[in-house]
Amino acid sequence: MEQQQQPYSILVGQPAFAQVPTYPQVEYGLPVDVLGVFAASQSMSIRQHVKLLPKHCCVCPPCVEQENTYSIYAGLTRDNAAEFLRVDEVSDDWNRCCCKPHHPWRLEVRQYIPPPGGDIASSDWQHLASDVQGDFSRFSTPEKAKFLKDSYQKAPVLFSIVRDDGMRCGWCIPRFPCKVLDCCIFHDVCADGVHVYSGGMADPEGEERGRPHDGKVTDRGQLIGTVKQPWCGGGCHPVMDLRNSDGDEPYGRVEGPYCFGGWMELCFDFKFSVSSFHGTPKSDDIAMIVKRKPSSLAMAATDLMSDADNYTIEFNPMASLTPAQKANIMSAQLLADYMYFDGNTDKCKASDDGVTCYFWYCSIYGCIVPCCIHIPNNKNGGGN
Repeated sequence: MEQQQQPYSILVGQPAFAQVPTYPQVEYGLPVDVLGVFAASQSMSIRQHVKLLPKHCCVCPPCVEQENTYSIYAGLTRDNAAEFLRVDEVSDDWNRCCCKPHHPWRLEVRQYIPPPGGDIASSDWQHLASDVQGDFSRFSTPEKAKFLKDSYQKAPVLFSIVRDDGMRCGWCIPRFPCKVLDCCIFHDVCADGVHVYSGGMADPEGEERGRPHDGKVTDRGQLIGTVKQPWCGGGCHPVMDLRNSDGDEPYGRVEGPYCFGGWMELCFDFKFSVSSFHGTPKSDDIAMIVKRKPSSLAMAATDLMSDADNYTIEFNPMASLTPAQKANIMSAQLLADYMYFDGNTDKCKASDDGVTCYFWYCSIYGCIVPCCIHIPNNKNGGGN
């Protein structure tokens, strides 16, 4: 009966899922139709929305970036994918202004609600045009944008992905307790990770939005799984360990490439292998996560103008993954986006001293190290 409590049903809202069998039983409080789509999915595609404008300009903090939003597409066959989840970031504006992408956040996962009477975007250009049009509509018609957002927020949260805290803004000095991220991982305080809980959760009154609030949250749901960086961060390439809700021993390990980000993003895919923890490294016997290079001019424009990225997850059918484990792997991909691509691996940076171009980045014991060239300004002027 739990699935009937959900006001929006995938099976009714999307004909693409009409033939998907429901899951035999409710698990972690998730409705059986959602579990059925997870179980039937051979792959998933994740599209980060393009957001060019700041959240607001005349309120402190000024010109802070908007929270991230992701669309999740279920690949029921190799040639068919349909959107079935929407992921929204919840975070404190000051933390996001000062510490992004290492700030604390909570990602709320809801069922996708098809727009009534609207055409569903299918091409890269349609996605880009839709995102930009929606982003600029916030500037021209904020009341309409707020109404649409508030309507969507009324949908129940299926599960929440909570970062294990992060770096916090304290008016130019760190606020404690906090994490110390983007450094060599020789202590748990430097290790990034997430906990995945069923349902939604409210931030305690007067507390920063999106933090884990351990010991203060009373409505936290059932633990679905966890993702965490190991000590030393995997050495010379990114590593994250996957755990079920009922054990400390990891069942899987996500291993990334030796080089990633920078200008390489325009030319190469970046593969994150998901393998059994005690199996052969990078054997892909569980899944393969791919950060996709631009395949069109629209995607190249998206990559140059914003931090929006596109990913695919291919599940190994021989792994017999549960819906909870697929949700955990999806959570690992979203965490990897913040750790390695969302503003942390820029292509260029300008300063008074000149311009620095970043070809690629490496992860050394968990610390992101760039390979770059610095082009200094001609301070003498005149060209003589």
